[in-house]
Amino acid sequence: YLAVNYMDRFLSHHDLPQPVGWPMQLLCVACLSLAAKMEETLVPSLLDLQVEEARFVFEPRTVQRMELLLLDALDWRLRSVTPFAFLGFFACRADPSRAYTRCLASRAAHIILDAIEEVAFLDHCPSAMAAAAIICAASEVPSVPLISPESAASWCTGLTTDGIANCCQLMQELVGGSWKKQRLSSLRITSSVSMGSGVLSSSSSSSSNKRRKLSSCQWVDDGKERPMREGDGIN
Repeated sequence: YLAVNYMDRFLSHHDLPQPVGWPMQLLCVACLSLAAKMEETLVPSLLDLQVEEARFVFEPRTVQRMELLLLDALDWRLRSVTPFAFLGFFACRADPSRAYTRCLASRAAHIILDAIEEVAFLDHCPSAMAAAAIICAASEVPSVPLISPESAASWCTGLTTDGIANCCQLMQELVGGSWKKQRLSSLRITSSVSMGSGVLSSSSSSSSNKRRKLSSCQWVDDGKERPMREGDGIN
């Protein structure tokens, strides 16, 4: 989620020389790398970030140059507040008994990730998104009372009833069709949510998998593909 935040902020003010192809993939790798450095205790290698169905594989020095360009474009402001920072606290406010807080936070995290591709959420602050996601998650758990936007607005300074209601409606329109009402007994928590940090998981591939996947990729280094430098087609 943090990597997408970096990409949205970069592309809102800068244009890539090509809308698709290696420049976009290089930007994606740089965003993932910086987000991992901000959130993970064990940072995946740059190779691990590229092997999964990658069309190009970039040398570390090429990615590092793109990271510097990205840092400059973001004015080194990487500590972006995401909705995940609020989920734990909001889940406790929604369920004072603490019986279903992990369930609510986990489901809310999935809802937020399901809606990550919708540009309309850029108009909503992270706390409003988190509150709306908790409301939607609570509606799926019969044991948790329904929560109104009015009551959720009291959870945190800066929240408004209208902001939460609009965000909640947007979430329901986008992912509501795929939701199924579930009883708590059938709700399985498939992933844990780390409160206060982005949902960014790092996975390592075996050496044999890396070699097999890299055989179908194009290796990009300074000798084959000129790395993107500041001023090269980015405005």
